[in-house]
Amino acid sequence: MRTAHDIGTIRSALRSRAGLVATGWTDRQIRTAVRLESVRRVHQGWYVAQDFWDDLYWEQQHLAHVAAVMEDAREEPGPVACHESAAVVHGLPLFGRPPDRVHVLCSDGVRASSTRDVLRHREAHDADDIEEVDGIRCTTLARSVVDVARSASLETAVSCADAALHSVAASSPSRLYDEDAAEQLRDQMRAVLGRMSATRGARKAAWVLAFADGRAQLPGESVSRLRLVQLGFVIRGLQVGVPRPDGGMYYVDIDTDDWWFEFDGKAKYLDESMRKGVSIEETVLDEKKREDVIRASSGRRLIRATGEHIVSIPAFAGRLAAYGIHSPTRRPRPEAGPSFG
Repeated sequence: MRTAHDIGTIRSALRSRAGLVATGWTDRQIRTAVRLESVRRVHQGWYVAQDFWDDLYWEQQHLAHVAAVMEDAREEPGPVACHESAAVVHGLPLFGRPPDRVHVLCSDGVRASSTRDVLRHREAHDADDIEEVDGIRCTTLARSVVDVARSASLETAVSCADAALHSVAASSPSRLYDEDAAEQLRDQMRAVLGRMSATRGARKAAWVLAFADGRAQLPGESVSRLRLVQLGFVIRGLQVGVPRPDGGMYYVDIDTDDWWFEFDGKAKYLDESMRKGVSIEETVLDEKKREDVIRASSGRRLIRATGEHIVSIPAFAGRLAAYGIHSPTRRPRPEAGPSFG
């Protein structure tokens, strides 16, 4: 399993060419280490141990790339990370592989072209759109989500927007959800989008902001909800409580018309920190008991899907068909799913 590291740890792991040379490395040794895959070149002149790189989640690999670009920058006060690159600085997820290039918002008057691994955006912005997070200048949370919603895939856009709302409104382990905090951030995002209404992707972004729900706990849950809506199903609730015999509650990811849905992430079973010392076998048995209680208590089926089932609409439809569930013949009105690509 991969390991989550904070930006300080990632920064400490980065090594510049000058720093390596100062400690006795030669350029030939650096090239050889890269070729033998014991060292990873993150950005021109910036490196990290390959083992450390392989241990990072995809979002954090991109964060390391962002950090290297920022460290290498010559201009003052420094570049501003934007789009997906700002999203990872804020700790938001990316669905699928991270971008190959670091997204940077150009400052007024700065003339610089995009490079092989840096994509420069010349977009209207003001001082209120920029902040510093863990020493990295980036667009604000609200601006970052809007930019991702405008330009990234729908799956990444929904995952980021859900996670942003979750970060300000969800309380664990109490499962309390602060609707006011969520709506405050949503209003901020809509205000940002309002200043960009004529830009490309604005219509898609408006749909994403309306659809976003911070009660989703994982990107897989976010994309599963998107797939259900794309297929025409109605979502009645998220993280819905089902009574347990002992008076407590089991919580189910998604409540549809007449069945429950859960995204089954592998980390639940394979990540030791999430299992909290419980063996994989015991975790599987506990999950089976939980499902039995949910079915008996509610009289409804529980449908499960994993990452391989949500990669596309056909794959998701195929998973539901395996349970004998097919898309509604009549779609809800108004149309629930997006009509854009």
